[in-house]
Amino acid sequence: MRKLTIKKVMGISVMLLAGIACQKKVRGYLSDDIFYTVNPFEVQQGVTAVSGSLVLNGSSAPLHVELAALRDADGNDADSILRTPRSIKTFKGTLDYTDSTLALFNAKLNDSLVRPFNIADIGGRLQFTAATTYVPAGTYNMDLVVSNINGEKYLKDACQITIKPVAEPYKINWRRVQIWDVTKTTVLQGWDNDANCPVDVQYVSGTEQAAIVYKFVDKNGKAFNPKNGEVKAWSTSLPTLHNWAPYYPLVLTDSTLVQQLPYSGLAFPYYTNVLLDNGQTLPDVSCRLDYQIFNTTETNVVKSMTSLTYGITSGTYYVTAHLNTITHR
Repeated sequence: MRKLTIKKVMGISVMLLAGIACQKKVRGYLSDDIFYTVNPFEVQQGVTAVSGSLVLNGSSAPLHVELAALRDADGNDADSILRTPRSIKTFKGTLDYTDSTLALFNAKLNDSLVRPFNIADIGGRLQFTAATTYVPAGTYNMDLVVSNINGEKYLKDACQITIKPVAEPYKINWRRVQIWDVTKTTVLQGWDNDANCPVDVQYVSGTEQAAIVYKFVDKNGKAFNPKNGEVKAWSTSLPTLHNWAPYYPLVLTDSTLVQQLPYSGLAFPYYTNVLLDNGQTLPDVSCRLDYQIFNTTETNVVKSMTSLTYGITSGTYYVTAHLNTITHR
């Protein structure tokens, strides 16, 4: 009887061990709730940005991440927009006024092909480069496949990416309108940084070429005509737009001055010592411009002065200087 009992116990033990051996062994853990802390994630065009990694919520590390899909706000495939390598430039030397040709300008720059958007294979950190200057502003959604030792999961709409225009693509440092005597030696009247001399700036990113388009208008909004000589340099001893950007010819239209810039994505002006038309240099950290305005009802001489800095040169700036005390004849 005792021998039979021992045999039964041994048999049951063998059966239990066999059952345990047949059970599937679970390795690691993969949470159903993996997410980004910051979602939506906002990025300014042309500005480098990096997100935090995915929150694992107890999932076994390392967590492998693969980009599955990118869509724009209308649901269209946006992979080519965010993932196609684009050219970006960085300084490898200090630019100055002697770098006055495109060849000399480009010799001071490194040109690299990079994607606007990358994602880290481990952890899923989002990485945005200066090449986002080429990405249209808007909302984009992405799907991910995440995996670890436990298995994999598909994360639909894992993060919303919001590409925004640069918050401050320009800065108006100062603005001024003056009335001088006919000899241009004495200021008779002037208006500084007030409602009599406002400056409007519109920045359009991603245009075919980088440029600054300048317009001068009277108190009624009528534009002065540079092509007909109504906007000219004040003197050879003060800077104009072309002094700051000698790389392309200045184009005069019936309402604007158009100065093309190297499409670099870099801040402008590029240097702090500008070469003047008289051969001298002027130290200045901003794009100071001095122009004489002709064909007005004033019997004396009208001068417009502005100073702006431009944060990124991968688009077009439309600048309008208002002369609200001046009337076009």
